[in-house]
Amino acid sequence: MIGRIYAEHISKHVNRETISYLICGVLTTAIGWGSFAIAVHFGFGTATANAVSTALAVLFAYITNKIFVFRSPGWGIKLLVVEFGKFCGARLVTFIAETALLLLLVDVLGFNSTLMKGVSMVVVVIGNYVLSKWLVFRPV
Repeated sequence: MIGRIYAEHISKHVNRETISYLICGVLTTAIGWGSFAIAVHFGFGTATANAVSTALAVLFAYITNKIFVFRSPGWGIKLLVVEFGKFCGARLVTFIAETALLLLLVDVLGFNSTLMKGVSMVVVVIGNYVLSKWLVFRPV
């Protein structure tokens, strides 16, 4: 009985959408790290390289989430502007939440920063997925 319930729970949450979300997330991370390294190699300062890599990663994430993960229809300019604006806003919310969580866990409570960054990244991935599914790419 418990095994069947567990299997149903897993099959409900591990599906095409969640697997493609994780794959796109890994690729987004690679884009972010790779473009940062390339920008630094070509002489960009750290802040500029980070801004460029973040912009490229967010753009890549938006496009791949729209097409492959949530299969959001429509490519009209108005829809793209609204959707991309909500996508960036959601990413800003999770960035602020991650920063607050890190400040609490590392600076206030004294936990290991590397370990807590990993914990916070899990929270961010889940938060980004939920916000994208229920706010950004929600069917109209």
